[in-house]
Amino acid sequence: AYEALENRPRSVAWLVRALRLDAGCAEALDFVVDRRLLSADEEAWLRDETAAALEGSDRAWVAAVYGARLGCRDADPAGDAARFEALERVHGLGDNQEVLRARAERCYTAHDYRGAYEVARRVRERDPYDFGCAPVYLASLVELGAKHELFSTAHELAKAYPQKACSWFAVGCYYLLVKKNDQAQRHFHKACKLAPRFAPAWIGFGNAFAAQDESEQAMAAYRTASRLFQGSHVPLAYIGMEYLRTNNLPLAKHFLRGAKKLCASDPLVANELGVVEMRQGLLDDACRTFQEVLRLLERLPERAPLRRACAASVFNLAQCYRKRRRFEDAARAFGVALSLEPGDA
Repeated sequence: AYEALENRPRSVAWLVRALRLDAGCAEALDFVVDRRLLSADEEAWLRDETAAALEGSDRAWVAAVYGARLGCRDADPAGDAARFEALERVHGLGDNQEVLRARAERCYTAHDYRGAYEVARRVRERDPYDFGCAPVYLASLVELGAKHELFSTAHELAKAYPQKACSWFAVGCYYLLVKKNDQAQRHFHKACKLAPRFAPAWIGFGNAFAAQDESEQAMAAYRTASRLFQGSHVPLAYIGMEYLRTNNLPLAKHFLRGAKKLCASDPLVANELGVVEMRQGLLDDACRTFQEVLRLLERLPERAPLRRACAASVFNLAQCYRKRRRFEDAARAFGVALSLEPGDA
């Protein structure tokens, strides 16, 4: 009831209380995760709370599943391998649909679009109409530029479930990918009308407007998504990027800081914030922001897909060093950026 009234603090308080009274209350957990009510740090806190409250012989595997589902919003992949390996090898839940959905979303948040696609495709092969994993699957296809597969998927969904918002979201994703933005807007709008609380459709709607430089409509769509997904940093990041595109630097900085507060480990948010600070002439602040990404990069495994997402920030850090006449530091940073993106001149 409180969530329907958009009273997030009261809604979260009662859901957390339900989980404290009964840590096995899967409905409360589903509501928290699916509606993105908590930030990355808040989800980590809730994960520890529920793990401590669980009792009985099933405590270990339930805690492992909760840990996987409540660890999807943080872009830093630290501990991912151990978390999902325990579910697969120790508890035998590697092929569980909920675990696979959590893993796909985790890969997508960490900018591993190929990994997210492969895991989501496993879910789809078992149940072609699993709408819980469909947004991640469709978004991964967009990121990978898989036009043919996206077209066939959207066609199948629209034919089988024309009353579902996700079906028209899929069609909108296809038109957005092939740059037919007018048609993308129409189909995202249809998805939003069918399910006004389906935040991915609002984000896609905003992206279709932004692709045509229609900033006001894009902002309205992103704000709606932000209101629906109050624990997600993605809508705020898009709002900040749109303000940056229109050169409204103070508001861009405000919203990007809000996105960074919700998810401090996403290098793309840090990069956009650093660019704002550079354009404001705050080179010291920009350097500190880009250095946070560099520290994240140093913690990542050698083959982690998130490393490539850090390349822009490292390159911009080198530019900051160059403008401050720290030429040796700039040369080193340019070298690191080149190692991350060898094909980028």
